[in-house]
Amino acid sequence: MMWIEILSRQREVAARFRITASEVRIGRGYDNDVVIDDPYVAAQHLRVVRRDDGSLVAEDVGSANGTFIDGSKIGLSDFVVDGKQLIRIGQTYLRIRDVNHAVERELIAPPERHVLPIILALVIGVSVLAIDALKIWLTQTSEPRASTYFTPLLTVAGTLLVWVGLWALLCRIFAGRSHFLRNLLIVLVGLAAVSLYNEFAQYAAFAWTWPEGVSYAYVAVWLIFAVVCFGHLREIGRSRLWLKGGLVAAVLVGGIGVQTLQQSEAFTDSGRQLTVHWLMPPMLRAVPVRNKDAFFDKIGSLKGELDADRSQSRPGEPRL
Repeated sequence: MMWIEILSRQREVAARFRITASEVRIGRGYDNDVVIDDPYVAAQHLRVVRRDDGSLVAEDVGSANGTFIDGSKIGLSDFVVDGKQLIRIGQTYLRIRDVNHAVERELIAPPERHVLPIILALVIGVSVLAIDALKIWLTQTSEPRASTYFTPLLTVAGTLLVWVGLWALLCRIFAGRSHFLRNLLIVLVGLAAVSLYNEFAQYAAFAWTWPEGVSYAYVAVWLIFAVVCFGHLREIGRSRLWLKGGLVAAVLVGGIGVQTLQQSEAFTDSGRQLTVHWLMPPMLRAVPVRNKDAFFDKIGSLKGELDADRSQSRPGEPRL
């Protein structure tokens, strides 16, 4: 007796056939023992027989596209089946195993902890919304209204649910499970990282007069976005992670490049804006504020340097 296993794109068992005969035929034709619905598979593609010594031998019966094992690009006419190698016919992967094939020991099931991820998602989600509400309150210059708070918060929550729902749907289609809570945690951690970075960048610009964190905040946002997308793709399937990482890296480089070009053009047109976006209490200022006398002394020294440069310039040279 032997088992024929048809594998999915994630190399998981999609179908399993129990064969009691000493010979099995695999192909697209209905006269086979195992019928493969693949247009690249021949009508009679593969034959598996048991030798007198008990070993299984697979034989390609003359297909046009050939038979391959373990990702090799060299087609084989016949080979001994060991139960471990992946066999590709057409665009279908399958595995052939004897009834006595040894399986690995069962895994120890982790304790059920469904409550902890839910609590973690609630804590992160409430924290992100609280930070957004605090920003609205700090930057508000008119009379407080409920719509001022609820409209942006509901927009963020709605966008978040749509984003997570789309990735959960893709996971359901390609992986068989939605992983809604995992995808929700991934995007919530990303939003929390963006919020914390923006807070730090704004504080650094105000407290230490370091505006680069605000000017190049889009780079950090793109990096976090790329990590979040890779996390979603990893939940869809653990196979070909290098390809998924390369795709995310290409999107990351393209997004940063386009936005850097836009920033450069904006700087050429109107100059770099160094103003702080949010006003903060003076007590948060880490660098001491100079008084007006120090400011005018600095202006006077600069004026003296400019006058000296003008007096030393040669005739015909452009003056500053």
